[in-house]
This record gives sequence, C-alpha cells and structure tokens, in this order.
Amino acid sequence: MKLISFEKLYTTDFLISESLVKPQCWQGRGNVYNALGKPKISHTLLWFKNCSAVITDSVGNVLHAAQNQLIYTAKGIEYKILFQDTGKSKEDTVVIHFQMTDKDGEDIAPILTPFVCMKSLDAATAASIDMLAKEFTKNIVCVPEINSVIYKILADICKNQKRRTTKKRYARIINGIELLEQNSELDIEEIARRCGISGCYFRRLFKEYSGESPIQFRQRHRIERAKSLLLSDEPYSIGEIASELNFLDIYHFSKTFKKLCGMSPSEFLSRYGAE
Repeated sequence: MKLISFEKLYTTDFLISESLVKPQCWQGRGNVYNALGKPKISHTLLWFKNCSAVITDSVGNVLHAAQNQLIYTAKGIEYKILFQDTGKSKEDTVVIHFQMTDKDGEDIAPILTPFVCMKSLDAATAASIDMLAKEFTKNIVCVPEINSVIYKILADICKNQKRRTTKKRYARIINGIELLEQNSELDIEEIARRCGISGCYFRRLFKEYSGESPIQFRQRHRIERAKSLLLSDEPYSIGEIASELNFLDIYHFSKTFKKLCGMSPSEFLSRYGAE
C-alpha cells in the first residue's frame, strides 16, 4: 500500500473503482461492527447520518465519531466500531466502499488510521451521498455517476486538508501577506520583523506560498490596481496613478507596467479604455 496524504492526493491522478454504497441500521445488529482480525478489503467513507460511535483500531487508537461526520478508513486496516444513539427505523450510517489505485494500478491510501475527513457534512454533500445509496437500489447502476460523486467528495476532502496544512505552515507570515496585499510601503525586512522572523525566512516562505517573491507580488498587485485606475470613470493621469501607487516616478511606473503587461500604460488605455 502506497501512502499519499490527502494534501498530496490533491495533485495526484488516481483511479476509483468497484464502488458500492448502502445505508446501514445497527440496533438490530447489536450496535457493533468488528473487523479486528479481518483486514478491510476496500476503502470506506462512513457517514454517521443519525448516530455517533467510538472506533478503536488494532493498535488501540480511539476515534470518537459524532453525528453527521464523515470518517475515512483505509483498505487493509482492522478496527471495531461501537455505535451509539441508533434507532430501530432509521438509517444510522451510509457506507461508501471503493478501491483506490494510482495510475500504475498500485493501491494507495492517504492515512492508515480511522480519520475524520469531514467534521460536519453540508446539505449538498449529504444529499449526494443519499443519492448514491438510492442509485444502488436500481437494477442497473450508473457507474460513472457514482464514481464522479465519490471523486467530488474526495476532492473536497483534499482541498480542506490542503487549506488546513497551508494555514498552519504559513501562520507566521499571515500578517506580512496582508501587509503586502494592502500595498504597504514597509520594506520586506520590516514586514519580516513584524512577523517575528528573518527577512530571508520570510522571503522563502512567501515564495512557497505565492510562487513569487514579495517584491514581485507587490508589483503585480500595484499593476492590477493601476489597470483599474486607468479604466475607471475618474480622469486619472498616468502621473497621478504613478504617485497614488507610490512608484518612484512616471518612468519607473511605465517601465514596470510594460514589463508585466507587455505594453505601456498609454497603449493599455488606448486598447481597453472606453471609446
């Protein structure tokens, strides 16, 4: 089994197959599911639609699953679930089984312990899972439709994990990013100092975050603002825009504008301005 985190799965080409979706009621089954000693033969997404549970894996890790959460469990792992708050006549859970492989056909998994991948399902995702369960009551199942929904759910999980990881990794430079986005005239060393890190480390993290240096980022935002001013209803001159955006002079503004846009401010205004 190849491990590919949800964050990295975001940019990975992978295949979903052998999907199966069904609702489950647990009160009549003793409110227990025991897969200890019986490795799972598929990946699962388990929606705790109307109940909660305690999940314990084979090495003693314990996960408390709340109602309306979505839990991922990997193929090959073993665990036991004690269901709580179940009912006689309601769907307690809905399970999605599937195989997941990379482009070479090798089994992949994001994590090998039970994992809360959605803390609270939104109405759209809940409706999609209900739709999947109903689809499997038909004699003929539309496999592409089923798999497309599973891909969408996994994509949402990947996006959320990537967002959390990014937020955590770049937490130290958030204030600096905001200062640059606000077109602050503070120099980079001062911005880094306010973030509590060195200028070199700030530049490196910022490059990872945005794909460009802080100076390039600031210039690009200035030029985007300049475009808006050039096309606005207010009669701004090129000199006024250069001054407004804190360029050294008209020459510096025009040179930067042409470098990033491939044309001078006057050419831009002539091409895109109101006739």
